[in-house]
Amino acid sequence: MNDGKMENRIRKAREVLDEESRALSALSHSLDEAFSRAVAAILQGSGKVAVTGMGKSGHVARKIAATLSSTGTPAFFLHPGEAVHGDLGALDRGDTVLALSKSGETQEILDLLPLLKRIDIPLISIVCERESTLARLSEVTLLIPVTREAGPLGIAPTTSTTSMLALGDALAMVLLEERAFDVGDFARLHPGGMLGRRYYLKVSDLMHTGNALPVVASGTALREVIMEMTAKKLGIAAITDPGNRVLGILTDGDLRRILERRTFDSVRGTFLDDPVDGFMTRSPVSVRKDLLASEAVALMEHRKVSQLLVVDEEGQLEGILHFHDCLRAKVV
Repeated sequence: MNDGKMENRIRKAREVLDEESRALSALSHSLDEAFSRAVAAILQGSGKVAVTGMGKSGHVARKIAATLSSTGTPAFFLHPGEAVHGDLGALDRGDTVLALSKSGETQEILDLLPLLKRIDIPLISIVCERESTLARLSEVTLLIPVTREAGPLGIAPTTSTTSMLALGDALAMVLLEERAFDVGDFARLHPGGMLGRRYYLKVSDLMHTGNALPVVASGTALREVIMEMTAKKLGIAAITDPGNRVLGILTDGDLRRILERRTFDSVRGTFLDDPVDGFMTRSPVSVRKDLLASEAVALMEHRKVSQLLVVDEEGQLEGILHFHDCLRAKVV
C-alpha cells in the first residue's frame, strides 16, 4: 500500500476521533442541574423507562435501554412509529419516557407527546436544539452541545450519536450507584456471561455431594481409603468422625509421597493396612457452600490445592469442590 495513502487515511480517522473526543469533553462540561433532575425523575418512577428515537438516534436508544436494564433500571426500546399503531400499550402509569432526537423535531416522536400527556407519563429528552419543540414540551431536557458532526461532510450522525450514547451511559451509571446496584446484582442479570459466572455461581452450585463424595471413617485402613478414592475419582478422600465432622484429608499427592518413603515391613505386613489417621493431613483447607466459586478458585490457587472440602458451621462435611468443576463452568 502506498505510504502516503495509508498515512492520509490514518490522519482522517484521527480527525474524526478527535472531533468526537472534543464533543464528549464539551458535553461533560455542559452538564447542569437538569441531569440531576433526570436521574430523580427516573428514580421516582415506579415502572420502566421507555427509550425512544428514530433512525440513528433509535439505534442509540436501543443500546441505552439495554444498558439501563442490565444495570438495575428496567427499560425497553419503544419505536415511536410503532407506538402510535398499538405499541403505546406497553406504557403504564409510573413509567418514564426518554426520547432522543438531535433536532428535537422528529415528527414520529412529536406525535407521541399528546398521548404521553394523556396518560401522565413524564418525558425526558436528549436533544441538540434548546428551542426545539421536543425540548420545550419535556419535563426535563438534556442538551447535547454539538455544533458539527465529524467527517468531511459534517452531516452524518457521528458526534451527536456518540454524545447521546455517552450521556445514556452516564445516566445508567449514576442510577446504578444510587440504587446500590452491586456486583452480585450485575451477575444475577448476566448468568450466561463470563462476569455472571464469576460473580453469581457459588460453591454450592458446583460441589459434589451425597454418594459422589469419597468419605471414610477415622481408623479405616489405607488400602480401603485408596479404593474409595479410586471409585469416586476426585483425587481426594475426606476422613470424618462418627458425627461427620472432618478430621483430615488424603490426596493423590499424599499417596505419592507415602510411596516414596515407605517400604514393605515383613513383620507388620504392608503399611497399606495401617489406619489412614497416620497419613492424613489434619485441619485441611475448607470453605462454606455460599462462597462465590470464583473466590474458591482464588483460594485454591493461593494454597496450591486442586480440591476444597465444603463444611458447615459445625465442621460437618457437605461437599467437595474440584478445580476442574470450576474450569468446566468457565469460572476460571
